Amino acid sequence: MTIAWEVVESAERLAREGGVALPEAVLAGLVRATGATGAVLGRGGDALVTHGLAGPPMRRVELHAGRDMFWLDLVDGVEPDRNVCLAARVALSSWLMREELKKARFAERRRLWEVESLRAIAEVLGGTLDPRHIAEELVVHATALLDARRGEVWLSQGTGLSSQARVAGAAATTPCEDGTCTIAARVGGEVLTAHEAAAVPDGGLLEEGRLAVPVVGRRGRLGTVALAEREVRGGLAAFGPTDTETLQLFASQAAVALENSSLHVEAMERQLLERELELAALVQKELFPSAFVAPPGLELTARTEPCRQVGGDVYDLITTPSGVVLMAGDVAGKGVAAALLASSLQAAVRLLARHCPDVGELTLQVHQHLLSSSPENKFATLFLACLRPDGTLEYVSAGHNPAIIVAPGGEVELLHSSGPPVGLLQAVTYQTERVELPAGGLLLAYTDGFSEASNPQGEEFGTERLVALAIEHRHRPLETLVEALFGAVDAFTEGAPAHDDRTALAVRRLSLS
Repeated sequence: MTIAWEVVESAERLAREGGVALPEAVLAGLVRATGATGAVLGRGGDALVTHGLAGPPMRRVELHAGRDMFWLDLVDGVEPDRNVCLAARVALSSWLMREELKKARFAERRRLWEVESLRAIAEVLGGTLDPRHIAEELVVHATALLDARRGEVWLSQGTGLSSQARVAGAAATTPCEDGTCTIAARVGGEVLTAHEAAAVPDGGLLEEGRLAVPVVGRRGRLGTVALAEREVRGGLAAFGPTDTETLQLFASQAAVALENSSLHVEAMERQLLERELELAALVQKELFPSAFVAPPGLELTARTEPCRQVGGDVYDLITTPSGVVLMAGDVAGKGVAAALLASSLQAAVRLLARHCPDVGELTLQVHQHLLSSSPENKFATLFLACLRPDGTLEYVSAGHNPAIIVAPGGEVELLHSSGPPVGLLQAVTYQTERVELPAGGLLLAYTDGFSEASNPQGEEFGTERLVALAIEHRHRPLETLVEALFGAVDAFTEGAPAHDDRTALAVRRLSLS
């Protein structure tokens, strides 16, 4: 057996049977073949293995193996035989190919495992709308795939996670330092502090023993997933950029699931709100008079259209032994809050106006009721009147739009505001004003949803157009007048959605003839 063959055979046998790496076995054979007291075997710029160095290298031998260049530094000994070098190159080249093939196979298996894990977690996350379950599945799959001993998931506000819920693996839920996120799932122990969870950068946190990436959706950051202590055969290893990419893929899957969960919660809340608004609109509609039974000598009608499902406009027509109480009001604001205050205003007037009392005193009592029972920024404009059987109209206009009186001959009188809105100022008095509604005359009270309605050019409908309509329809049925009023505003705004509630109340004192 030649010495070259002995080098190759010995290296293969030692690597196969003795658990020695093949480069180490090749170097041992080269040392025996040259009688060197020490040697270094390397590849490129890296030393692969050393053997008994007792002094500085005396010579370097290059061992070219195709595209790879191995080298041998020797201390003492003779120059290696050409065949020995060739055998060493063949053995090292074969070893390198096997190593690269093993790495490629491992990378392929790892990639298949990642793909399978992504498919599995996507399937799991796609079947749940519970943010806690999503967090638990994410941390379990991520720690298993990346061989981490510890892992945790923090979720941000808005993902539907209750900040009071307890978490398996955590002593208690712990909010981020800035209060924007909460620990949602944990395996093996703590990874990040609350401050660190809030401060994880967009690109992620990569340290030797810890890895964390943000969970980011279309609406922004939804949370953070973090791992620690990557286990490998024989101990622990550092996380790398490839691990970051894998964890980011998992985080992307979780982001989709969390956003689906959030959208589902929002849809359910929206449906609940819509049902509640429908009920509120029905209740509000029932509070308004459903029929207008006018006392002898009068014709009455009214109509309201909120710009939303419920509105802040209010009206009422209350028949008493002393006359008819008329009310048209407009609460500041829109929607549910304004509607609740409007209902409170209507209830107060109904309770206090049983016998058509002095209107100034009635308005003051309503004002005091609003001051004591509503927020400081809530007030209402109010036209409140009592129409006596003899045609005397006693009224207060508290910051309201001027009501319109049209005589049978077309003469017009505007009942301008005589005091501030109710519920606005502390020290205020309201003076009762008196006018006559002539026989055959018309009274029209309305809210600013009419007068301030704008066309596409920005021009307001205005009081003048309301007066002109009242004059034009003064002899027609009141329902026709009110219908014409709403139709005229719709035509003026070219059918654009209303930006404010619209209410009209009309009264005609019938002619004696």
